[in-house]
Amino acid sequence: MRPLLFALFFASGACALVYEVVWIRILSLTLSITVYALTTVLCAFMAGLAVGAGLGSRIADRVRHPLRAFGAAELGIAACGLAVPPLLFGMGPAFLWLHDTVGGDGPTFFAGRFLLAFAILLVPATLMGVTLPLLSRAVVDRLDQVGSRTGLLYALNTAGAVVGCVLAGFVFVPQLGLRSTSALAAGTNIAVGASAFALSRRFARDPSPRAPGVDTPLSAPARLAVLAFGVSGFTAMGYEVLWSRALVHFTHNSTYAYTAMLAIFLTGISLGSAISARFADRVRLPLLGIAGVQLALGASVVAALRIYRSFEHLVPALAERIGGLASWSHVIALIFSEAALTMLLSTLLLGAMFPFVARAVVDSLDVVGRRIGVAYFANTLGSIAGSSLVGFVALPALGVRGAFLALVLVNLALAAALALSGAPRRTSLPLAALAAASAVVAFLWIPPRVFEQIFEQRFGTLLLYREEVTDTVMVTQAEDGSRMIRYADGRGTAGTITLREDRAYAHIPMLLHPDPRRVLQIGFGVGHTLSSVAQYPVESITCVELSPGVIAAAPYFRETNRDVLADPRVRLVIEDGRNFLTTSRDRYDVIRLDPPELHTAGVVNLYTREFYQLARDHLAEGGLFSIWVNNVMTPEDALWMLVRTIQDVFPYVSVWHGPAMFSWVINGSVRPHAPDVGLLEARFADPAVRSDLASIPIRDAYDFLSLFVGSGEQLAKMWRDAPLVVDDHTRLDFSVPRSKESYFGIANYNTNGWLIQQMEPGAFHDVAWAAFVEKVRHLAGYKQPVVPFLRGFDGLGAEEVERRVEAARAALPVH
Repeated sequence: MRPLLFALFFASGACALVYEVVWIRILSLTLSITVYALTTVLCAFMAGLAVGAGLGSRIADRVRHPLRAFGAAELGIAACGLAVPPLLFGMGPAFLWLHDTVGGDGPTFFAGRFLLAFAILLVPATLMGVTLPLLSRAVVDRLDQVGSRTGLLYALNTAGAVVGCVLAGFVFVPQLGLRSTSALAAGTNIAVGASAFALSRRFARDPSPRAPGVDTPLSAPARLAVLAFGVSGFTAMGYEVLWSRALVHFTHNSTYAYTAMLAIFLTGISLGSAISARFADRVRLPLLGIAGVQLALGASVVAALRIYRSFEHLVPALAERIGGLASWSHVIALIFSEAALTMLLSTLLLGAMFPFVARAVVDSLDVVGRRIGVAYFANTLGSIAGSSLVGFVALPALGVRGAFLALVLVNLALAAALALSGAPRRTSLPLAALAAASAVVAFLWIPPRVFEQIFEQRFGTLLLYREEVTDTVMVTQAEDGSRMIRYADGRGTAGTITLREDRAYAHIPMLLHPDPRRVLQIGFGVGHTLSSVAQYPVESITCVELSPGVIAAAPYFRETNRDVLADPRVRLVIEDGRNFLTTSRDRYDVIRLDPPELHTAGVVNLYTREFYQLARDHLAEGGLFSIWVNNVMTPEDALWMLVRTIQDVFPYVSVWHGPAMFSWVINGSVRPHAPDVGLLEARFADPAVRSDLASIPIRDAYDFLSLFVGSGEQLAKMWRDAPLVVDDHTRLDFSVPRSKESYFGIANYNTNGWLIQQMEPGAFHDVAWAAFVEKVRHLAGYKQPVVPFLRGFDGLGAEEVERRVEAARAALPVH
C-alpha cells in the first residue's frame, strides 16, 4: 500500500500549488501587482508552511496514526480552499481601513498589509506544512531507509506541485476561473483525506516513548545539516527571483512564461530529490555529500550564466531547430527550453539536498517526524529570507549579475565549511580549494556588464540602464536619433516615434468632457500623454506610475514631454494603479489609463469589470473614464470583450482610434458624453490646446471627429455575445498571448522583431508591416457614422458635418 501513500502526497502537492497560484492571483487584484506586494503574499504563505513544519515536528512522533492526522489536515485544507477565495476577494475594505488608519506609506502600512495576508493564509499554509513530518513518520520504518523514503516522498510531493502549477496556469484558471479552480483542488483534497483515513490502520506507529517536549539535542553534524538546508532554501529562492528577472528578456513577460519557469524550477527539485534518494543512505558522511552538492550548485549557476550569455544566438537557433514559431505549442516549447537550459541543473542539485539532510538529522525512528520537521522549518525560513532579501536588498544594491555572484559565493563558502567540518583533511582540503578556485572562475567568466551588453547587442546605444526592485528600465537610442523606453523583456511601449499617437490619446477624453478640472492618469510612459493633458486649464493632475525606473527615464524625453513633472499642478504617485484607487477617496473628472499590451503579465487587472466599477466610483458627477488598448496586437474577440465589459459598467460608451489607427481609446461614463461641435470649436480656439493638436496633426474639430469608431449602441451587435472580463475569470491574459496578433506574446514590432522571423516567412519588417496594415484595414470596417452621436451642430447641419468629417477621414492611413 506504500505506493498509494506516495500517490496521495503527489496529489496533495498538486493541490498546494493550485492554491498558491489562485491565492497570489487574487491578492494581486486586491493588494497590487508590485513586487513588494507579491513578495508579501509569498512570504506570508511560506511563513505558514514554516509554522506548520514546526507544529508537525512536535506532533508527528506522538500520534499512533500519523496518516489519520495527515487526512485531517487534508480535509482542513479542503475547507480552506473553499473559504479563502471569498475572503481574499473581499479584502478591499480592509486595505482601505488600514490606509486611512496608518497612511499609505512606510513600514507600518507594509507590515499591516503583510499581517492581513498572513492572517488569511496562516491556517491553510500551516496545514500544508504539517503534512511532510506526518507522512515521513508514516513511511519510514527502518533507519537505513530514512534518506531514500523521505527523499522519494519529497520528490513526489514536488512532482505533484509541478503538475498543479502547469494545470493551474495552462488549463484550470484560464478555462474555469479562480473560484472553480480552487473548488476543484478542494475536492481533490477531500479525496486524499478520505483515502488517508482508510489507510491509516495499515501505517500505525507506536508513539515515541519520550515525554512530551523532551528530545535529544541535535548533534553537531545534524545542526550543520539543518543550517545548510536553511541556506539552501535562501539561495534557491534567490536564484528563482534572479532567473525570473533574467529570463523574461527572452521568454517575455506573460503569465505563461512565469508558469513555465516555476514548473521547470520545481521539476528540477523533484528529479534531484528522487535521484539523490537512491543512494543517500549509502553515503557514510552525509555532510560531505551536502558539501559536494553545494559546490556543484555554485558551479552550475556559473555554467548557466555562460549559457545565458549565448542566448542571443542560441535561442533563434533553438527556435529554428524545433520548426519555427508558427504555432503556440512551439512557442511554449521554446519558453520551457530556455528555462530548462538555465535552471534545470541547478534545481536538480537543490532537490538533491533533502535526502542527504534527512540522512544527517535522523538518528532514531522515534524522532523521524520531529527532525524532518525541523529541517523543513529551517529550509522554509531560508526561503522567506531569500525571496525578500535578494529581491529587495541584493538586487538593487548589486544588480542582477552581482546578486547572482553573491549567491554563488554563499554556495561555495558553505561547501568549503561543510567539507572542513565533516570530512577528513585529505578529502576536505581539496574540496575547499576547488570551491575557492570556482569562486575565482565565476568572477572571470561572468563580465561586469553581462546583462547590459545583451540589450546593447539588440537595441544599440543605451542612454539609461537601471536594474531596480520592480523591473529593469532602459532608454535606447537608434541610429536615426529616435529614443524608446524599454523594459526587461525588450518591450518598447513609447518613445519619440510614438509622440503623435501618445498626445492624441490624451485629447480624446479631454475634448469629450465639457469641463475637466481634476484628472487622474494611470501610467506615465515617457510623459507625452500627460504633457498633453497639461495643455488644458485643469486644476490638478494626479499621475500614478508603478515603476520608479520609468520616472528616471523621463528626462531623456524632456524635449517631447515638456518636462511635465515640473508642472506644479502635477502630483506623482509611485503605486499600482488599481491599489491606488482601492485606497483613495478622491474623485476626478477624467480618469484615463495607458497600460502596456494585454499579453503582459498583470496588466489584465486594469481591464476587468471590478476595476471599471472601482474607477466609476471615483468619477465626479459627469466624469469620464478612458482606457487605451493596442488593437493590432489584441485579437478581435478580446477587443469586443473589453467593449462589452465597459458597457456593463458604464451606460454610455464610445470607441475612438489614434491617428495611426493601431490603438483604440474606449471611453465610458454614467451620463452621455457625445461631443458638442460648438464646444469642440471653442476648445480649438485655446492657443495651447490648438498648438498641441496641430502637432498630431488634428487641425480642427472634424479631424478629431474622423477618429470616431462607434458608440456602444452602434457597436452592440459586435459585443453583445462576448463574455465579460471579471476578476474571477480574467480570460484575456491567457487568450491574448496565445494569439498570432500578439506574436504569441513572445515578440512584437517594438522588440526589433527579434523572433518574428521564426513566426513568419520573409523579412520581418515586411511581414510585420503587412500584418499591421491588414488588421488596421479590417478594424476600420467597423467605423460608424459620427453624426448620430453628436450634438450642438445645428448651425451647420448634419450633411455639412458629415461632409467635413468624411474629408478628414480620407487623410487617415486606412479609409
